Amino acid sequence: MSDVYFNFSTEVIPIIIREIDLAEKYIKISMFQIHNEDIFRILSDKLRQGVKVEILTLPYDGINKNIRQQVEPKFRELERNGATIYFCRWNVGDPGRTTTATGRWYLFHGKFIVTDKSAISLSANFTQTQELDAVIVFRNDYERIKEFNGKFDELLDLFVNEDGRFDGNIHRKIVDAIGVEEVRKAKIFELPDNVDSRHKDHWIRHYPIELCSSNVPIEEKLYITPFDCKGRNFVSDLIKGATEYVYISTESFTDIDFPDFLVNISVNKDIDIKILSGTSSMDFTDRINNMFRDLIAQDIDFKTTSEDIHAKLIITDKCVVVSSINLNKINLGFSFTSRLWRENTETILVCKKPEIIRLAKERYLEVFNNSYDVKDKLAKKLEDMVKTIFTDVFQLKPKSEVKALFAKFILKKQIDIRKLIVKIGKIAKKLGDRHKKSVVEKEDFISALVLYYLSERKLDYDQLKERVDEVDENVPLSIILNKLRFEQLIEKEGDYYKINVETLIS
Repeated sequence: MSDVYFNFSTEVIPIIIREIDLAEKYIKISMFQIHNEDIFRILSDKLRQGVKVEILTLPYDGINKNIRQQVEPKFRELERNGATIYFCRWNVGDPGRTTTATGRWYLFHGKFIVTDKSAISLSANFTQTQELDAVIVFRNDYERIKEFNGKFDELLDLFVNEDGRFDGNIHRKIVDAIGVEEVRKAKIFELPDNVDSRHKDHWIRHYPIELCSSNVPIEEKLYITPFDCKGRNFVSDLIKGATEYVYISTESFTDIDFPDFLVNISVNKDIDIKILSGTSSMDFTDRINNMFRDLIAQDIDFKTTSEDIHAKLIITDKCVVVSSINLNKINLGFSFTSRLWRENTETILVCKKPEIIRLAKERYLEVFNNSYDVKDKLAKKLEDMVKTIFTDVFQLKPKSEVKALFAKFILKKQIDIRKLIVKIGKIAKKLGDRHKKSVVEKEDFISALVLYYLSERKLDYDQLKERVDEVDENVPLSIILNKLRFEQLIEKEGDYYKINVETLIS
């Protein structure tokens, strides 16, 4: 009898080991990184029992050099005992444009396992580090097992199995999709600068959009990006489809466009959005700081934990998604041009079973409610600025408590400004909808500003004039006020103006 199991904890690897131990015929592992000694041990045990073991992973130089000397011999021992190890040697993108090391950050980042007993989608790598991760296990579900086997074979066909002089058929697929001349013009297979020439037959700058599926329905199955779907589009559609809540866990969050998307969702849909993100990979540059402030300003709950977060998890009222996608540019994918797409190869598992959604929601909230507000991290970064102001400008030495309090005060004001911007923007949008206009003109903006001020408290003409003059002293305020009164958006009570339609500014 088939059943489904979900877990979101630091105990994912022990759970996987128990599942692997149940295998009687075969074990197929598709995994970005494998370092864990207990995993190597159980695989060796299963090989001795006559179980067939196949592993798709990165080449040895994709393993951190600090542990490569310990890990590589364990792979070779598995091979000597009969395991088949496949390496995805293909790279994607242009690492010369980043500060990361070049030539060894391979394109495959997916994570799933299939045995004769179960199909497993997980966010975990098999490392020695104990991390907060997510997993969904389908036990004795032979249709799902068949599906996962197909995906494993598909990856081998794409990146490993010999096709002419290339590993996998991905080179041929790209050429067949757009032709030799277009491939040459787009420099699709051209090796980036400063990358070792040994990678010349394993490099893809970007994919033609003909190979990257768009507008994909969200079904209960395993997807391989960017071929079954574009990661960014798929994740965005998942979130757009939510009607009650969106709960996200990500190891890192550095994509500059995704926060704008989430803010748009928060502004235009009345749903609960929560984010758990690791901070070990947060660089907290000004760009990242501003991203996080924008999210917090829209009442998006944003926390981190004392544990290392590695889980790539999305829970909505419609489904649970366990994937390998962090909220980073190359993980989500992006348009290089209108005809070219760049993205790692990631895995996305969608489960729509109500009992799993309920369980995942409960477990996520349990972790979230015991986590730390990211505002504390943001405020901590401001303490150095506070110290500089006191010491360099005023020749004062602030105590630690003062630095912390002042930093929290500054952060609150920064977030309040962002809330103000969105509130005025929402009023302008509602005025535009009311007048069937898509362009905001000066009079529209001043009208929105007046409505904002009056939403705070009633004001007389002089008080409004003083506030509006801070923006433009030549505004025909009387005309604007008369127009707003005519539209019954404001009314006059003695010498004071007050808001009349609260729904416009709520």
